[in-house]
Amino acid sequence: MKTNLTQPFVKRIECEAGKSKQEFYDKEIQGFILEVRATGAKSFFIRTTVNGKRTSKKIGDAKVMDIEAARVKAIKVKRALEEQKDIILGKSTKENKKPSVITLGAFYDTYYLPHIKKHIKSYETNISVFKNHILTPFKNIPMDKISKASIMKLHSDMVVKKKLAKATANKVLIFLSSAYNIAIELELEGITENPASKIKEFTLNNAKERYLTKEETKRLLEAINTTEQNIHLKYIVPMLLLTGARRGEVLKAKHEDFNLNQMTWTIPTTKNGKKRILPITPQLLELYNKIPKDDTPYLFTSPVTGKPYVSIYNSWNSARTKAGLKDVRIHDLRHSFASALVNNGVSLYQVQSLLGHSTSTMTQRYAHLSNESLMSAASCAGSLM
Repeated sequence: MKTNLTQPFVKRIECEAGKSKQEFYDKEIQGFILEVRATGAKSFFIRTTVNGKRTSKKIGDAKVMDIEAARVKAIKVKRALEEQKDIILGKSTKENKKPSVITLGAFYDTYYLPHIKKHIKSYETNISVFKNHILTPFKNIPMDKISKASIMKLHSDMVVKKKLAKATANKVLIFLSSAYNIAIELELEGITENPASKIKEFTLNNAKERYLTKEETKRLLEAINTTEQNIHLKYIVPMLLLTGARRGEVLKAKHEDFNLNQMTWTIPTTKNGKKRILPITPQLLELYNKIPKDDTPYLFTSPVTGKPYVSIYNSWNSARTKAGLKDVRIHDLRHSFASALVNNGVSLYQVQSLLGHSTSTMTQRYAHLSNESLMSAASCAGSLM
């Protein structure tokens, strides 16, 4: 039976009556097994095929070893067992003593993907960067043979030759460095240094500010209402404008998160890993009631996948182009929300709370708007003269 092995599952699961033992296969690590016996004993095993034969090794007692420690050991044991596949009869002992170092492509499939899917909330970006930029040049190269110079060249060429965004090039450094750190933590054979570390990233100017005016907002909404690519876009964009929520927070919103008695929308896990509660304003309530309901728990479900949208870029791009607002990004709707608040006298502390910024640093970019409002108010004193 395949399942998602977690510590709570390991603790509560018992062998079914009438059976001497049961095996539960992990969904993440192929061959990683929890064995539960009628006697109450619980053990972790790793099972794989070596030279055409099924081999099983005990990892440890599940009542002594926790699931995370078992996973790490299971990966090491599996790697050690599968290295035996490369040993061909007749090779010299000297040759056999030098195991090959795992290639980046093999590491990505075996270790990196299971790790990010377990520990990173928005791992789709990691997958995209690896597939589009990292695996192409480095997939078949052993990880100890990828040099710092080759990584620096890739990083530079992405901006200089391919004319890609500096932020995208920096993600290559960040994700590749993280991959090496994981390999080193797992103590994989032959990987002791991180060639992607200490390479200087491109300096970014992320303080780009773009706020929609009332006239631009009207044009955008009119364009969205005539865009047929995505039936939900005419609800998603207004919701972003009315709440200042992040794109992912709106796309993954569930009906159960909306408390219409207390008039609150609870975002269970934000980008900062914390729960955030937003008020349901009269305008948001009116919008919420207009959203078509289906038999899924989500506000916005793709009719193609039956799951929340991963991206709405194509329909968004069509609408903003039609409105003559090609320079407006989806994230600028969040900026526009904050701008509207500050220009109406809301304090930066309140804006910080509504936007879910963990510190005031990010919110400070709107301070100049507050100063403009104060200047306008103070100018009223001119009437005395």
